[in-house]
Amino acid sequence: MRLRGKRALVTGAARGIGEGIAERFLEEGASVVLLDRSETELKAALSRLETRSPGRVAIEVCDLADEAGLERAAHCAFVRFGCIDILTNNAGIAYREAFLSIPSAHWNAVFDINVRATFRLGQLAASRMIAQGSGGSIVNMSSKNGLAASSWLAHYNASKAAVILLTESMAVELAVHGIRVNAVAPGFVDTPLDRKLRAESSLPAYSSRTPMKRGGTVEEIANVFLFLASDEASYVTGSTLRVDGGHLANGSEL
Repeated sequence: MRLRGKRALVTGAARGIGEGIAERFLEEGASVVLLDRSETELKAALSRLETRSPGRVAIEVCDLADEAGLERAAHCAFVRFGCIDILTNNAGIAYREAFLSIPSAHWNAVFDINVRATFRLGQLAASRMIAQGSGGSIVNMSSKNGLAASSWLAHYNASKAAVILLTESMAVELAVHGIRVNAVAPGFVDTPLDRKLRAESSLPAYSSRTPMKRGGTVEEIANVFLFLASDEASYVTGSTLRVDGGHLANGSEL
């Protein structure tokens, strides 16, 4: 088991990719705290996961936009299993709207969850890891949209680009403490958020420019998070791994 004995916190873990990451971590021997703002959905995820991993999964309810609440939840999560070895900043939000129509409230909300919460949880987890003296791994959720823009998502695009540079900055400063920091940049993936955005604009499940001619699965993204969290990636830090079926590599295709 690649994560035997490790303690992990996964945000946005009540469904979708977050729950998928938590499930893979549990399968590989980790103890995992699921953090999300929906108590109902968290309890449902807990019920699904703890039947296979009794005693190794717990939940913390938190709206990441509330910084005081975030700090309380992080503290509870870190002490739940004695310490923290892995932080996965998966939670994210998006609105699909034209640049000229983006209200300040939506811009701020996207950055609060996608960037500020990633920054603050990264600070808190890294401080705890340093105090423990055992190093650790932080894996942040970016997107292919953080590497190449698309229309109607200016706030989301900008936030995911910020995550990439934040990840690199964290990696440079935290390496001396044995803490690795990496990011994952998925392409089209079948998740509740993706389905919501596609339904609002009648968009397909993947782009015709995607060479693999399909969207990714939650399991495929979770496997990349598992690799980066594990000791198999012991010399990988400051990297952003694209998991997009070759979409960005196909940038010259008409």
